Amino acid sequence: MKLEMIGLNHRTAVLSTRERAAIAPDALPDILERLVRHPNIEGAVILSTCNRAELYLSPTFHFDEAELRALYVEAFGLDPDDGNVAYVHRDANAAQHLFRVASGLDSQMLGEIQILAQVKNAYSSALELATTSATLNKVFTHAIMCGKQVRTRTAISQGAVSVAYAAIEVAQRLYRKLEEHNILLVGAGETTQLAAKYLADAGALNLRVSNRTTERAESLAQQMNGSVTSFPPTADDLMWADIVVSATSSPTPVLSVNEQGGKLKQRKRPLLFLDLAVPRDVDPAFAEFDDVYVYTVDDFQELVAVNIKARQKEAVRAEEIVEKEVEIFVEWYRNNRIAPSLQQLQAALESIRSAEVENQAHHFRPEDREEIEKFSRSMMKKVTSMIVANMRRAAADGNDLTLARAIAVAFAGKDRATTEQILEQLNHELSH
Repeated sequence: MKLEMIGLNHRTAVLSTRERAAIAPDALPDILERLVRHPNIEGAVILSTCNRAELYLSPTFHFDEAELRALYVEAFGLDPDDGNVAYVHRDANAAQHLFRVASGLDSQMLGEIQILAQVKNAYSSALELATTSATLNKVFTHAIMCGKQVRTRTAISQGAVSVAYAAIEVAQRLYRKLEEHNILLVGAGETTQLAAKYLADAGALNLRVSNRTTERAESLAQQMNGSVTSFPPTADDLMWADIVVSATSSPTPVLSVNEQGGKLKQRKRPLLFLDLAVPRDVDPAFAEFDDVYVYTVDDFQELVAVNIKARQKEAVRAEEIVEKEVEIFVEWYRNNRIAPSLQQLQAALESIRSAEVENQAHHFRPEDREEIEKFSRSMMKKVTSMIVANMRRAAADGNDLTLARAIAVAFAGKDRATTEQILEQLNHELSH
């Protein structure tokens, strides 16, 4: 099979290595075009994300593993030692790996949704640059279809599996339309930024940011089209907010009943605190007010644990879908790997047909020429179909390319070079 891949991911390489392997979008065209100029490469696709750097190839003949690792290191700008820890998959195993990636089964976060879009983008980029091949086109379109099937037929991507996402799920349960409510973000670190992203994805529009460092507060507020307020937030900020997401590194509560709780009894609507900090940012005493709800990291971790367990159960069903789709892809490949021989056969038979009609034309009236053409094409189509069907059956069911080799020789004509090339490809296919 003309398919192999090599790569690094979150399980095989530390973050610093994955960062070095990351390929910027503007550098991708040059790398792919250099790869397909290699005499043994018919097509190439690169999948580069924050957690993986993978190269998918359609080679004329499989690379020696050392040569493949050297090729990978050069393409991704890595050290030789980095290439030594890269994983290599070939043929059906390479297809299975890609199908699992597209389905979210190989992600750091099981069932990750974003990876399917990243696979689509990687394939689209290679397609636009004309660096794919028939095999890569088929395996990537099939992988994308498989990923969609997994997401529609299983619940592997449902339920929060990070504390930040779980917090936003809680907010959506209480306030179904987040775009209609005010959100106060306390802190501007990684956790708050992640929560802000999930809030934006959920439709949140009205945000204020409170952070000890004004510059970071302004940066996050600009990303979210929000505004900046003082740190710590005031009682008026809590009166304005419907949802408070807090994640600072403060050793003591940033929001306390004594400092900011004086006006809460005047509120006429619920207030939700999502405290993502350890130690806690929110005074537990806020929960004693009517219609005020306080959730902490412990609450979210319980929800995350339940959801992870549910996803793991769904992953079993997802693996079954992937296995079935890989079998379908392998069958397609076996049916189509004799394409060069089929094309040669059809061209040779058509040449014989047209030459024979021309040779016998003087035996017929000119007005009968069209009918003779139709008859000869029909007869040749029946003969060709029978031979093609038997060749496909032998190649697919019995993994036998003997018939294809015999046909290639029988109809070689004078073009021995082409025949030898086809025979070499068929021998290669049979050996893998």
